[in-house]
Amino acid sequence: MNAPIKFSMTANMIDVGSWPDFASGCEQEGFDALMVPDHPGSFASPFVALAAAATATETIRLGTNVVNAGMWEPFLLAGEVATLDLVSNGRALFGIGAGHTPAEWTMQGREHPSAAARVARMVEVTDTTRRLLAGETVTYAGEHVQLRDAVLTRPRPVQEQVPVLVGGNGTRVLRYAAENADIIGFSGLGRTLADGRNHETRWGRDQIDAQVDLVRNTAAAAGRTPAFEALVQHVEITDDAEAACARFAEDVPSTSVAELLSAPFVLIGTVDELVAELRAHQQRWAFERFVIRAAARAAGAQLLTALSSSES
Repeated sequence: MNAPIKFSMTANMIDVGSWPDFASGCEQEGFDALMVPDHPGSFASPFVALAAAATATETIRLGTNVVNAGMWEPFLLAGEVATLDLVSNGRALFGIGAGHTPAEWTMQGREHPSAAARVARMVEVTDTTRRLLAGETVTYAGEHVQLRDAVLTRPRPVQEQVPVLVGGNGTRVLRYAAENADIIGFSGLGRTLADGRNHETRWGRDQIDAQVDLVRNTAAAAGRTPAFEALVQHVEITDDAEAACARFAEDVPSTSVAELLSAPFVLIGTVDELVAELRAHQQRWAFERFVIRAAARAAGAQLLTALSSSES
């Protein structure tokens, strides 16, 4: 029997009206997790928003999708994650990435680091934050992180081990995620474009095959079986998938309708077609988690209902 397919919701508290109602609605509709991005200056503070969501929910996981490691120091970050786990009674999910938006550095009068430097910092921040959450006393002198006898005495997380999601696309990020993360967030995105926010897409089946094979082989060598999650950019329930994909393709450089119809990062079709497509993504690439945006909540709820019926 196939494992259940899970959907997470990623949302900005500022964009969805009543945040408590939104959070409780996602929980009632069967979403596995409610996630908040980390984009200072354009999104609500993730940990404040997630703590507020915790007061309106009981079972849905609450996490970051994803913390920009370049904006945080591990001692402070561990305290935020532990506090969220405490106020949610053990539902925190710690999502982290290397960061990509240049303005998040330059608006603070800082140089935008190279991709290699951003990834190196993410590795150091993730490793030391996890050690602090585990209750270790941490002394660390790295290129990007320095800690001396740091210990998170209070608050302590409820979970013995807070699940870690590492999101990204580059080879080094994916290798690190395969060796360390509980959930690997495949973004399907490439180089950041000149506008500083949008990206090239890597949605061809051969490109996805290569990334998934890299992660599978690396994880297998480490004796690990992390969960795979795809970041879905667009969800549309329609009787004419090809026409809808053609319209969407106009805004996605160098992406064909055929790629859109087969990529896990775009879900366009009837409910039955999309259930079959989701199962195909699970079979080919082991994607068992899909994260969608707030605008697609109703469509996501329809798909969750249909998936539940097909799994029973």
